[in-house]
Amino acid sequence: DVEEFLAHLSLNGRSSYTLRNYLLGLEDFTSWLATTGRCLVEVRRRDIEAYIDAFRQGAKRNATRTDPARAGQVNPLTRKTYPALERQPRTVNHRLSVLSSFFAYLMERDAETGDGPWRQRSNPVPSRSNVMSGSHGMPGRDPIRRGPRAELRQRTPRRLPRGIEPELARDVIKTVSSLRDKAIVTLLWRSGQRVGDWSEEHGRHGVLGMTLADLDRRSSTIVVRLKGARDEHRVPVTSDFWELFERYVVEERRIADAGGPAWVGLRKGSGRPLSYAAFESSLRYASGKLGANVNAHMFRHSLAQALVETGGLKVAQEVLGHRHLSTTGDIYTYVDHRAMLQAMVAARDLFAVPDVVRERGHQPEEERADDFVFHYDALTIAELEQAASGGGPRLEAS
Repeated sequence: DVEEFLAHLSLNGRSSYTLRNYLLGLEDFTSWLATTGRCLVEVRRRDIEAYIDAFRQGAKRNATRTDPARAGQVNPLTRKTYPALERQPRTVNHRLSVLSSFFAYLMERDAETGDGPWRQRSNPVPSRSNVMSGSHGMPGRDPIRRGPRAELRQRTPRRLPRGIEPELARDVIKTVSSLRDKAIVTLLWRSGQRVGDWSEEHGRHGVLGMTLADLDRRSSTIVVRLKGARDEHRVPVTSDFWELFERYVVEERRIADAGGPAWVGLRKGSGRPLSYAAFESSLRYASGKLGANVNAHMFRHSLAQALVETGGLKVAQEVLGHRHLSTTGDIYTYVDHRAMLQAMVAARDLFAVPDVVRERGHQPEEERADDFVFHYDALTIAELEQAASGGGPRLEAS
């Protein structure tokens, strides 16, 4: 059933990364199911609940090791939180989506053939109710009734993108050991592109997926393949990168194959394309020496926020390679720091209260003048108040 489902996804154009994630998720679920002594056709909702609870608290299987002593703490240099021991809500929700899609496929397959154990079954993964449930379904007539969040699905907190301060970025570039890594980190910081990968199984994209021919010093531009559609994307890069890149090619790469990978292994796997895991490990080691938890995507966030503030949303979209302007806006413009600061200063000035005691005779002259219908100078105001109190000379009408 799992192999048939993955073949179905492949025929429908799903990427190799999607197929890998679905395969890993279903392998993990079926392995857990085997420990319970139940088979796939016996899965009920209570089994999904038990699995998700075990999955959320289970040991992670990823490249980044979780340090129990730092789990959940905030790094003072990057203001980025260290990974928690439990799996994140987004990971749990993705696993639920994988299982829901798998069981929905089994139900649809057996319903079409009219045979099979799933033809009259309901999906054991809890789903969200219809958002239009209980209404006429006519826009403008009924208010939208948003259904409750699907059971077992976790609330995903919205976090601000964590960038990297210029001083820390320069320290990281100085700390990494090779010219290759110095050039890559500088390119990430100056171009805002994804780090990507070069893989025989999944293809190539991003900075690590570039060939030597994708870097053009004459026009000061690079060409990268975007994530997902793998469309080519051209962006300019400042001069400080090109000096490092030329030194890397001459002193470390030493291979004149323009069609080969731009970034290659220098020691282990010498001459082969540099993988994401190898570069990320090198970056974590260098930033760890500085007491920081820096990852490659933080350089993209930093440049993106700077582009939004200086060049506008459209410029940031073009550089980042987002297909839709709303994608850039959702990530980087829902917090306009400059506008917020101006509004807070204006609000402070609007509600500002002088330190002087607000009693008659002790107010500043510019405020006391507002108590009268007409504008008088300070001397006239003093004489009028003295006359009103009966303690001063009588003013003669002119």
